[in-house]
Amino acid sequence: MRNSVAGQPRGILILIGAMLMFSAAPVASLRAKKPDTTLFTYNRSVAFDLKEESAKEQDGVIIRDVNYAAYAPRHGRIKAYLIKPAGKGPFPGVLFFHWLGDVQSDRTEFLDEAVALGKQGIGSLLIQGYFPWLEEPTEGQADRQQIIDQTIEVRRAVDLLLSQPKVDKRRIGFVGHDYGSMFGAIVSGIDKRLKTYVFVAGMGSFSDWSLKYWPGPSKNGAEVYKQAVRDVDPLGYVAYAAPAALFFQFANKDKFISKDVANAFAAAASKPKQIKWYDATHEMNVEDARNDRREWLARQLR
Repeated sequence: MRNSVAGQPRGILILIGAMLMFSAAPVASLRAKKPDTTLFTYNRSVAFDLKEESAKEQDGVIIRDVNYAAYAPRHGRIKAYLIKPAGKGPFPGVLFFHWLGDVQSDRTEFLDEAVALGKQGIGSLLIQGYFPWLEEPTEGQADRQQIIDQTIEVRRAVDLLLSQPKVDKRRIGFVGHDYGSMFGAIVSGIDKRLKTYVFVAGMGSFSDWSLKYWPGPSKNGAEVYKQAVRDVDPLGYVAYAAPAALFFQFANKDKFISKDVANAFAAAASKPKQIKWYDATHEMNVEDARNDRREWLARQLR
């Protein structure tokens, strides 16, 4: 900037300074503005109509294969696992939300981890997502509503977890991978019932994914799409997660999320927080990450 204005008359410099001041002000105010949490309000009296398909015991842990009515009727029923831990309780509880990937791109992704936590006396609910897993991104306004609906479904999953017998309402956590972490990041800024969150290989903007990997969102122009979903991007909500403790897990070999994007996501978050990088790809299929999650949850929810 110095080179571009060097030698200019004083009046020109004042004019340039004023232009910079006014152009920067809206950006600063946008960043400081607290997000609109009313976007994600919902009627908690809507029945779950919980149905059990099967149940089995594994080392004292009960694994229930269940489904329940989605909040938006067009989404049908949500598949889930409910994990009842060994012991008498009261128990901490963890909500798991999976990634969008090539393997275990559904509620089974964290099942083994949830059973392991069950042996430590921690209950779990593992839900299956519909956007963008079953319903792909298409265009800005439609996707904005899908994001809102899926976030509401995550909040309802918290309701369901809290309704389980002997679950301690003061000790609730969340683990999400990829898209799962992004929806969790939104919830972290609007729902204070959770004590801790683990965000695995996530990012702060839905447009970063949608515009790259689906043809529909870009048909009206990238900026139109970005503007449409900006007020529901995780980046604007994770800044208000406090007092919940946040644990970010990122992969050094992630070909989908650059280090700059990952660091921006973590930097936007409120404190307390911890960030850790692993010698892994975006799949984060490494034992070190799993062990760190278990230790984090056990410590935060004790």
